[in-house]
Amino acid sequence: MAAAATNVNVKPLNGAEGYLRWKESMLLRLHTVGVAHVLSDEPPPPAGVEEEDGDAAARRRMWARDDAVCRGHILAALSDRIFPDYVRHRTARDAWDAVARTYDNADAASAVAQRMLYDDLALDGAPLLERIARAEALNAATRVTLSLSDAELAELLCQTVLPANAAAAIRSGAATMRDVWRVARIMEAQRVRREDEALHGKCRKCGRSRHHGCNCMR
Repeated sequence: MAAAATNVNVKPLNGAEGYLRWKESMLLRLHTVGVAHVLSDEPPPPAGVEEEDGDAAARRRMWARDDAVCRGHILAALSDRIFPDYVRHRTARDAWDAVARTYDNADAASAVAQRMLYDDLALDGAPLLERIARAEALNAATRVTLSLSDAELAELLCQTVLPANAAAAIRSGAATMRDVWRVARIMEAQRVRREDEALHGKCRKCGRSRHHGCNCMR
C-alpha cells in the first residue's frame, strides 16, 4: 500500500493557484495509504472517558498512528515557503482545515467560475466537445444557489455554442445536457468525416472515403 502511494505524484502546494489539484491529489494519496478517515471521522475517546473494552486501546493507538501519517503527508506536500505556517498544527485535521481556510475560498471561486462560464462560451477556438465539457465543469464549480440547472445550461449552450440548426433540433423536445452531448458528438463525427474527405478525397468506384480508386476492393 505504501509503495502505491509513492506513485501518486503531488506537486507541493505553494499558493492558491494550485490548490484544487493539490487537494484532489492529496485525497487520492491519503485514501491510497488508508489514512484519509482521520480528516472526517471522530477520534476514539481518551482512556477512562467511557467503559473500556479489549480493543479500545488498540483503536486509540491505530488512530494516533494514522493521524501522524496523514499529518506527515499533508505537511510534506507543502512548499518550503508555506510549510512554517502549518507545521504548528498537531493533528492532520487541524492542518488540513488550516490549509483549506487559506486557499479554499468557495465563494470567490464560485463567482470566478460563473464569470468564466459566460465569458468562455462567447469565445471560439476550442473544439466543440471541449467547450461543452468546460461549460459543465465551470457550472459545477459555482455554488448551488448560482449554478444553472441541466435544462438552463443546455439552453445557454444552444444560444452560445451550437449552430442554429443543432439548437433547433435540441429544442424540439425538453432540452437536456444529454441532448446537447448527443447532437454535439454527431456534429463532431461529421466534421471529422468532412476533414478526412477533404484530405483524402472519395473513391470514384464506391464513393467512400479513406482510400482511392486504385486501392478499392470492389
